[in-house]
Amino acid sequence: MSEKPSPIRLVTRTRNKWKQAGKPRTIGDNAVALGYIVWQLALTAAKKLHQEDFRYDSDEQRLRVIEEYLAFLVHIADRMTFSSLEQDERAVFVAGVARSAARHFERNKEEIMGAGNHGAAFLHTVNLRSSEYSSCAYTDEPGYTLLRTLGSHVQNIMGSDQTNKWVMDQVMDIDAPDLCRRLSSSLVSLIESS
Repeated sequence: MSEKPSPIRLVTRTRNKWKQAGKPRTIGDNAVALGYIVWQLALTAAKKLHQEDFRYDSDEQRLRVIEEYLAFLVHIADRMTFSSLEQDERAVFVAGVARSAARHFERNKEEIMGAGNHGAAFLHTVNLRSSEYSSCAYTDEPGYTLLRTLGSHVQNIMGSDQTNKWVMDQVMDIDAPDLCRRLSSSLVSLIESS
């Protein structure tokens, strides 16, 4: 019996520059754009797990993994802008990134799971994870505890059966560091082109 194809498409290219470079952009503009980039990165990461032969049992499980990646990336965006934005600017920026990501998540989840208050539930998860991640070390990249915390959340969703028992290692050692590099590159490109 063939496996049902996922309605979540693999995203391989991330558009991370403004079309009209040099045009002044607000913090809100950049937040909305980064929220979309974060959404693309989370989708790609969830698909990559499947490509690496980890198993999803349902679309709901896949969406929960995407949600974890999104919450992680919103938090990392906050950490990456800590020294470059004033505190009030950073609060506006991170809230904008989270709201933008929530809109994309909610739209996709409604297409797959039906109507619901998915955006508010996602923002609740972002707040919970940000509180949890804030006690973890981050210098120029996430520390071991931060990566392990993300890996643990994904492992709990995916389960620890024979197929998925190494998902935490995949997330910690390969996927999360790659996501952070891509997020950093996108953030720099976005700011430089605005």
